[in-house]
Amino acid sequence: MSEFLDIALSFPPVVFSFGLVVVVLYWLTVIIGALDVDIVEVGGDAELDTGGFWSAFGFGEVPFTVVLSLWITLGWIVTVLGTTWVRSANMFVPAALTGTAVLVAGIGVGMLGAKLLTRPLAKLFEDAPATAHADLVGRVCVVRTGTVTLDSGQAEITDDEGSLLLINVRRSAHEPEGIDEDLFARHSKVVVFDYDEIEKVFLVVPVALPPDVVLEA
Repeated sequence: MSEFLDIALSFPPVVFSFGLVVVVLYWLTVIIGALDVDIVEVGGDAELDTGGFWSAFGFGEVPFTVVLSLWITLGWIVTVLGTTWVRSANMFVPAALTGTAVLVAGIGVGMLGAKLLTRPLAKLFEDAPATAHADLVGRVCVVRTGTVTLDSGQAEITDDEGSLLLINVRRSAHEPEGIDEDLFARHSKVVVFDYDEIEKVFLVVPVALPPDVVLEA
C-alpha cells in the first residue's frame, strides 16, 4: 500500500492524482443526490463554454464534466502503470526524462480513451429530452444561494420529468419597492415569471407578494 501511494504521489501520476480525488468526490456527491446533474443545464452561468478546442476533438455532444472525468481517470491509470513499469525496468535514463514521457503518454492516451468512450455516450445525450426555458416560467423554485440579487443567485426547480435543475435566477431591474429582502433569502420560495434572453437568466419574484405590488418584466 505504501509503495502504491509513493507512486501515486510521485511525478507524473501526482499531476492526475489530485484531479482524480476531485472527480471521485464530485461523482459521489452526484450519486448520493446532494448535487443533481441533469443532461440539460439551464441558465447562463451553468453552461460551460468549452469552445472550439473541445469541439475539434469531438467532445461537443457530451457534457464537459463527463469528458474531463474520463480524461483524468484514464490519464491517472496510464501514468501510474507507466511509472510502475519504469521503476521495475531499472533503466539508466534520467527520471525527469522518463517522467515527462510518461506524462505526455498519460495526457495523450487519456484524451484518446475519453474520445473513444464518449462516442457511444453521444447518442444517449443527443436523444435526451430537453427542457425549454418557457417550460419553467410560472414554476415555483427554492433559493439555494445566500440571497438573490440583480447580479447573482441560483435556485432549484423541478421540471416536467421530476428532475431537479439548478438554474441562475435574478431579481428584476423593474421590481417595485416594498419587497422584503428576506423573501429572497436561502430556502425561500420564489416563482419564475420571465426569462431574460440576453443575460440567459430567469427572473423571479417571491411567491407571497404584498397585495399592492404590481409586477413588471
